[in-house]
Amino acid sequence: MRIIYLISFLLFPLLSCAQTTNKSISVVSSYTVDQNSSWTSRTLQQQKFQPFKQNSKVNIGYNKDAAVWCRFIVKNLSASQSAKTWLCFNNNHIDSLSLYDGRLIKTIGDRTISQSPFIETLAFELNLQPGEERLLWVRVKKETSYLDFSYSLEDQAYLEGKSSQKTALTSFFIGMVFLLLMINGILFFMTKDRLYVYYIGYSILTAFYTAITTNFAKHVLFPEFRFFSECRVFTGALWYIALSIFLGHFLKLKENQPIKHKLIIVLGGINFLLILISISLLVFYKDFEFRYFFVLGYIIFLASIVVLFWAALTHLKIEKTQAIYALLAFAPQFVWGACLILKTFEIIPKSLGDNWMLFISLYEVFLFGYVLSRNYIDIFLKNNELMQQVIFEKESSLRAISEVQLRERRNIANIIHDNVGSKIAHIIHLFDMKNAGLAKQTINELAEDIREISHKILPKALDEGALISSLQSQISSLNAGLTDAKIELFCYDFPDKIDEKWIYDLYLIALEVINNAIKHGNAELITIELYKYPKNYHFQFTDDGLGFDLQKTSKGFGLENIEKRVNYYKGNFEISSVKNEGTIIQINIPSNR
Repeated sequence: MRIIYLISFLLFPLLSCAQTTNKSISVVSSYTVDQNSSWTSRTLQQQKFQPFKQNSKVNIGYNKDAAVWCRFIVKNLSASQSAKTWLCFNNNHIDSLSLYDGRLIKTIGDRTISQSPFIETLAFELNLQPGEERLLWVRVKKETSYLDFSYSLEDQAYLEGKSSQKTALTSFFIGMVFLLLMINGILFFMTKDRLYVYYIGYSILTAFYTAITTNFAKHVLFPEFRFFSECRVFTGALWYIALSIFLGHFLKLKENQPIKHKLIIVLGGINFLLILISISLLVFYKDFEFRYFFVLGYIIFLASIVVLFWAALTHLKIEKTQAIYALLAFAPQFVWGACLILKTFEIIPKSLGDNWMLFISLYEVFLFGYVLSRNYIDIFLKNNELMQQVIFEKESSLRAISEVQLRERRNIANIIHDNVGSKIAHIIHLFDMKNAGLAKQTINELAEDIREISHKILPKALDEGALISSLQSQISSLNAGLTDAKIELFCYDFPDKIDEKWIYDLYLIALEVINNAIKHGNAELITIELYKYPKNYHFQFTDDGLGFDLQKTSKGFGLENIEKRVNYYKGNFEISSVKNEGTIIQINIPSNR
């Protein structure tokens, strides 16, 4: 919103500059319409003229061959001082504007290489001696378009001030547009999101249309170019097609409102086809009647505005924030476009001027530039937050691995200290007692204990892929030491030997699950089932223990560690438990063969 306030602040001088006129000059004016553009200055005296007041508009509607002749009788009311003023015409897009001042002829306009001294208006300089009265003729010509204009006498200082402000502001806004284009171009290369491409295309056309509409292109950039009238019409149509496509993707109409999306594409396609046909006809058939093309183009333009406005309102129920942005951008354009069309068909007497078009189009570009940049920043911050979470998860995994290693080392240390250490001390004592026979017997027992400890930590058979025999051996040892619980192992099409890297982890997972079921679940029966399917291995661990409520109880360190091990092998881990009814753990790991 700060950007919008800045634009309003910068445009305020442009819209509020005070107008001054030279009161020492009087003017009597009238006009007549030459329907076939066949009159000369000699035949004008025979024509009937209608009154034409300053700042009142002459509107001849759609024009093909007509020209408007204006007669001005200008007089300096001062008898002692000379007077200088500018005869100004407020339509910058007149093809040619010819001033006949006696034998002197001056011509300016879109179809001429000459230009007005001021970007704000088409103006002719008038210098009057004290008490001088002069008859002036002005011929206004605009081919194949709607023609309206008004005139006024203006002071040079006022025109220079208005033109300087308009030039500066238009330059500033076009520069800012291209800055936003550069930023969004960088964002596109970073994100590969096509929405930025649509924004760039729409913004470029906005800059061109603004430059032509405000007369900046003719006055500053390409003063000798002669076809700005046509460029204004075609660029405006392309600009609106680009805006429709951009808004359609901005609101994700293809996914959320497919019918409106197709309708917008069809309307845009018809408009583009009209542009191609019109250009072809202008090149090969200059006398073609373009009235119906203009009418059809305006109808499609109005239909597109209505559909887009309707789509934005509907989108409020889908994604409120994006819809509000679209409505904020589109509402001023909706008013301007409606006024333009109603004025064209003479339903209302006056439409919003070109300055409003400058404000609206650049307001939209700035607004969407701000929205897209902010969306990227939000996405960047979210991605950064996700990266922090990933880093945290990795650190947690490392801590978990370290804790597992520390716990296993403690278990080994306790076994060695309690069993191996005590027996070694006993053997040394026996040698001191010179009881070699008993010492030899104790050494044999110690060797058996070491083999058993080694087998418990990680059976040698696992190196050969014998997961089933390793588990059976460990389960037999565990069942021998259990009094109130029993462990069962079932295999279904599971190979005796498998060549998979995860068998060591699965062996340790099975021991972890058994330990949890006995220690924490007080289970009486623990069932382990191993399945082999064509594309995956399936493992199910079931116990009839105490169970727990998954919604209220966290998985705990052991289960989280199991899940991380399974995820490492791109497997799937699921657990279901009901309080006082036991727990079921299911693991699926894809097969590499």
